Amino acid sequence: MVERKILDEELLRTPVNLVWDHVLMLPIVGLLDSMRTQNIMEIALAKIQETRARVLIIDIMGVAVMDEAVAEHIIKITRAAKLMGCECILTGVSPDIARNIVSRGLDLGDLRTHATIRDGLEMAFRVLGLEVRKSEG
Repeated sequence: MVERKILDEELLRTPVNLVWDHVLMLPIVGLLDSMRTQNIMEIALAKIQETRARVLIIDIMGVAVMDEAVAEHIIKITRAAKLMGCECILTGVSPDIARNIVSRGLDLGDLRTHATIRDGLEMAFRVLGLEVRKSEG
C-alpha cells in the first residue's frame, strides 16, 4: 500500500503525457535518485504499454546536475523503453549538462539528444515517418 502511494505521488510530480499519436513526453524536474528513477521507469513503461507509444521524449530541462548516477538512470529508462519498441529522445540538454557529460566522459550510448523540446518533437515525427509543414493559407 505504501509503495502504491509513493507511485501515485511520483505520478503527480512526473506526469507522462501523450503529446501526439504514439509520442509521449516525460518531463523530469528536480533531483533523481535510485528510488525516484525506479518509480519514473515504472510509470513511463506503463504509459508506453497503455498508449502503444513508439517514441518517448524525456525532457531534462528541469534537472540541474547530470552526474554518472543520473546518466545511468536515464540510460536504464531508455533501454527498458526500447525493449518495449519505444524509441527515446533526450531533450533539454543545457550547455552546463553537455559540458559536464563530456568532461566526465559519460557515455549515453546511442541515445538521441537535443537541446530543445521542439527539436525532440521534430525528431519524433521523423521516427514515425511524419512530416509537418506550414499551410499556405
